[in-house]
Amino acid sequence: MNEFEKSAPPEVVAEKLKKLTREEVEALLTRGEDPENLNLIDLDLAGLNFEGKKFSGSDIRGVYFYGKKRNENNEVIELITNLRNSNFTDATIGDLGPETIFCQVEAEGAIFGFTEDLISRRNRHAEMKKSGEQPGVADSGGLYNFNGGGGNFKKTKWINIDFGGGSGYEAIFPGANLSEAEIIGSDLAGLDFSTTKIDGIKIRDPLSLQDLIITEQQVDALAEAIELSDEREHREFADEVKQKGPRKALEDYFKVIVRNEKK
Repeated sequence: MNEFEKSAPPEVVAEKLKKLTREEVEALLTRGEDPENLNLIDLDLAGLNFEGKKFSGSDIRGVYFYGKKRNENNEVIELITNLRNSNFTDATIGDLGPETIFCQVEAEGAIFGFTEDLISRRNRHAEMKKSGEQPGVADSGGLYNFNGGGGNFKKTKWINIDFGGGSGYEAIFPGANLSEAEIIGSDLAGLDFSTTKIDGIKIRDPLSLQDLIITEQQVDALAEAIELSDEREHREFADEVKQKGPRKALEDYFKVIVRNEKK
């Protein structure tokens, strides 16, 4: 059990934010405004156009950015949400309740993450716990229960994020496109990228890649993706790759799990 789950904090932050309905969100978009600092919990926002919009400071836990409906001919239509170049910096997304659904979204160029770096956040949390305090949901720094299945996240940025690996509530990206994305200062431990497109991805100064799952075909892409600011670590990993090859280097140095392709 992770510390986020142990705290089970009350929904204090959301109560301080103005709660909107889908219709009010639509009106906000019509006015050209950004959905910032709002309580959007559990709303169905599938099919709306949020291109270039900022969600900073908003609570979007449990939001649906994907859905289906029937048209006048009784045909099923997918409701694909446009999140291209949108900005979710410091939005509250991670939760241990219902998933936040980013399935099938068009989110190329979007930004996800937090202003505070993850190491500083974890150190601050440790000090809080020493004094009997517990960090709330909005302070988790995580994307717990983020469902990005089939989403287009090409050229996105993911900054200072705990993806929740190993918690049972980790972010998932089955069939998603993360090619040319940048993941900076984040904890990717326990994620499953085995069905995720990661061509041209960059992973800068990861806190952990332990038990990250990839396939044999993704080995080169991941090995080339890793960029380490610490010169010693950079040299050590480069030497591992040179001496052992990229697969063994990833397995030994970062404890990545490489699955053999099924024949």
